Amino acid sequence: MKNAFSSMWRVGGVFLLILFLFPSLDVFSEDKPEERIRELEKKIQLLTEEIQKMKSERPTEKEDRIEEIERRLEILAEEIQDIKSAAVVEEPTYERAFGLGPAASKVYRINRGLSIAGYGELAVSQFREDEDNIIDAQRLILYAGYKFNDRIIFNSEIEFEHGTTEENLDEREGSVSVEFASLDFLINDYFNLRGGLLLVPFGIINEVHEPTTFFGVLRPDVERFVIPTTWRESGAGIFGEVSDIIPGTLSYRAYVINSLDSRGFSASGNRDARPSGNRARFNDFAFVSRLEYDPFPGIKFGGSWFIGQTGQNERVNGEKIDGLFQMYEADMQLLWKGLEARALFVYSFLDDADLININNGLEGDESVGDEQFGWYVEAGYNLFSLVDWGEYLQYFAPFIRFEKFDTQKSVPAGFTRNPANDRQTLTLGFSYKPIPQVVIKADYQRRDNEADISSDQFNLGLGFVF
Repeated sequence: MKNAFSSMWRVGGVFLLILFLFPSLDVFSEDKPEERIRELEKKIQLLTEEIQKMKSERPTEKEDRIEEIERRLEILAEEIQDIKSAAVVEEPTYERAFGLGPAASKVYRINRGLSIAGYGELAVSQFREDEDNIIDAQRLILYAGYKFNDRIIFNSEIEFEHGTTEENLDEREGSVSVEFASLDFLINDYFNLRGGLLLVPFGIINEVHEPTTFFGVLRPDVERFVIPTTWRESGAGIFGEVSDIIPGTLSYRAYVINSLDSRGFSASGNRDARPSGNRARFNDFAFVSRLEYDPFPGIKFGGSWFIGQTGQNERVNGEKIDGLFQMYEADMQLLWKGLEARALFVYSFLDDADLININNGLEGDESVGDEQFGWYVEAGYNLFSLVDWGEYLQYFAPFIRFEKFDTQKSVPAGFTRNPANDRQTLTLGFSYKPIPQVVIKADYQRRDNEADISSDQFNLGLGFVF
């Protein structure tokens, strides 16, 4: 514990030093083409005034000077054009569209053609007591989209994880994968079609997980172990929103997708049950849907549900595994002045857990949970919203998050629960954004479980979107 706090204060000190030095560094200096254009236009105005004065001069003197002025005007016009050409990349508005994150929504904001966006969590440092410290190029994401016309849009996300696909000396490797790749057919505000490899619309983080959009270096544990974020499956469905006949805005997404695979269920959670579009068995399909209601700006209520069989044609002693899996979730998000808060609750049910245990070779307290649950609450406050601190001191938000979850809330008869899977996590930290697209994060995490096993961890991370 002492070592963990020592690491926390050491790295935290470095972070604070960076925080107060950054405003003076050249990395934040931005070219301002608008100012240069105004300066050149002022020169053109002066030259125009000079032409007016020439009207009283003798013809030969006037002709020579007009030729010189025209040459200078041509040079100034060319420079203005060069500046405008160099600034063809427009500043993104970072508004969400159709359930996706701000950067992932970029293709919907262009007129036509190719769109490139992305995000990165390039360096995440984790300091654990009595374990090796780890620094990880966690993610680099590219969004590639193409707007064929106002009705048909392709969008995709390609993910590079952990710096390389090769094994390191600890026999751990990264990956390159397609996070989603879909075609949208836009009909009207209320009803549209989507098909392909889809982000499953479940919970808060799964669809919107760009680093500037959530607190903490790491995503919430509840949305990693109970809700297996990032979760994508192949399928098709409908989406839309209603805002003109009700107060506020009601949006929805409803898909039919290939279901989870029961061979991946375990005592610790559902992550390995995701086929993720990789030659997945499609013997069972599932229905998933999410509703979001914004009664007025700054508050959002959401709910998600998933239901589908997961047996994927597996049998135990000739008996087919149905493995009906149901998961339900409710959440709330609040943004009011400098306050940001979230709360989420999720509960799941799994049929045929005993057959799945036998099929997966699980015994005793290794059983999958036939019931799971999880919840978390978090809140942060942007202190820089209270006072105008200057251009690069616009966002500094300390936050706290508490999570409670159990992936073996209940197990089938003949098996036992492992108290180590009844867990809770406390996270304390802060996020600093020198500009809205860049975030520096630091936090301390305390993890405990009912087996009286605890761990301390300090994280420092960098993130960006574009």
